[in-house]
Amino acid sequence: MGVRSACGAAITDVLAPFPGRAQRVDISMRFFCVIGAILLFFSFAAGAAQAAGDEVFVVARVPVQGTGETATAARQAAQSQGRRRAIDILLRRVTPEEDWVFLPTVSTGRPAELPADGTGKTAIAISSSDLVGLESGFEVYGEKASSNSYRAYITYRFKPDAIRRLLKNARLPYSEAQTRVALVLPVLQTDSGTYLWESNNPWMAAWKSRPLTHELTPMTTPIGDLEDSQTISARQALALDSGALAAIASKYGVSQVMVAHARLQQAEGQFKLSVRLINAYRELGKAEEVLGEDEQLNVSDVANTSPSYATFSSPDEEFATKVGETVARAYLTEAAGNFPALAERAIDAAIADYASGWKQKTLIDHSKEALLPVTAFFDRVADWSKIRAALIATPLVGAVQISSLSRRGAEMDVRIFGDPSKVQVAMENQGIVFWTETGDRWFLATPSVASKVRGRRFLRGNERRGIFGADDSGDDDYTPVPVNQEPEDEGNSYLRKIEQ
Repeated sequence: MGVRSACGAAITDVLAPFPGRAQRVDISMRFFCVIGAILLFFSFAAGAAQAAGDEVFVVARVPVQGTGETATAARQAAQSQGRRRAIDILLRRVTPEEDWVFLPTVSTGRPAELPADGTGKTAIAISSSDLVGLESGFEVYGEKASSNSYRAYITYRFKPDAIRRLLKNARLPYSEAQTRVALVLPVLQTDSGTYLWESNNPWMAAWKSRPLTHELTPMTTPIGDLEDSQTISARQALALDSGALAAIASKYGVSQVMVAHARLQQAEGQFKLSVRLINAYRELGKAEEVLGEDEQLNVSDVANTSPSYATFSSPDEEFATKVGETVARAYLTEAAGNFPALAERAIDAAIADYASGWKQKTLIDHSKEALLPVTAFFDRVADWSKIRAALIATPLVGAVQISSLSRRGAEMDVRIFGDPSKVQVAMENQGIVFWTETGDRWFLATPSVASKVRGRRFLRGNERRGIFGADDSGDDDYTPVPVNQEPEDEGNSYLRKIEQ
């Protein structure tokens, strides 16, 4: 029996006791089968998305070295040292800097500076046995060993649920949502010239040697081949040449390009390095296009709504959406002679500064939970797939319960951690618009669909009961159509409701 016939038989069996509904099977069979395939797909995709979201719990290529009476002892000492350093990096990667006083410095054995505060936050303590239990595995690169020494680079993988539980028990908010991957163009400017693709650009070399994909703000570096050098020059990068930046973005399949502009000066035996990380290019057609100032919602305009859930961030506060905006800065000085070490520290500082803004907007605070009624709009199955994928990939979303589904929309309850404004930012990063009209009900859509339905009067009229589910009178045929869309023929009418 084929998939379609099997699907039809199953639906007919289920609806057999209800003749009126069974008559609609033929009309909506194909849609039901497609949606069934989508639901089956997402039962597998949830695991894949979770695995992809676990990238931030990986600390890559930690340099380790150790000595011991035997080669085995030296290797174990080095691996243990690297593990302690890796957990320090990870905990500070996902938590805001103001909460670092509650974190131990495991690599040096120093306990947290502050044991607790009045809000319920408590210090984290990690013993050697605890640390081993937090790790899920490691990978070794570039081993160099002798009879009493060991040196290597090790990538440590930590257990996401164990790290989350550690932070949740200490009541420390954290972020694990990643921004879109950006291409970074490292441009070095000195008194002698400006460098990008030149083989003697140590600033490019420093970025290439630094693991970037596991950060909250992941980036990738260009290959630096002939095609790259013909696509964009150092001067075009600094001038934010939109055509050249769009071309290099297209080559690498990214929607955002950062220019890491470093100004190096040497005077009186000192290196002085000033760094700016510039949002040079951001592809149009993303969710922020429909988040204009005229759509802001003020607490005073909302009736019967919790104020903490009724305020949007202003457009000026949106994370890294303005082309030309400097999203991070760093300024360092040290004795001349070791530029690679100086560049490494500057990159670390710039990435930390860049990530801090994103971290604040996507913090998961388990002490604050909310269950939001949400309506999703879509014109095609592909849009529904994008919406579901975005919900799965957003750590701020704890659970989703779908109550009804039609060809153009779905009703669901979404459990979130923290303020909905943080979910807005995280969903926008996934290319999905998340908004509310009056604060009672929230809506999801791709940017193109959101531009059609946002602000429509029927959204405000159905805030409390939903749009695609059955209304209070039990009329399953209730399906409002946006005012800019023509009603469809009876033969193409929607399947009104599918109970999950």
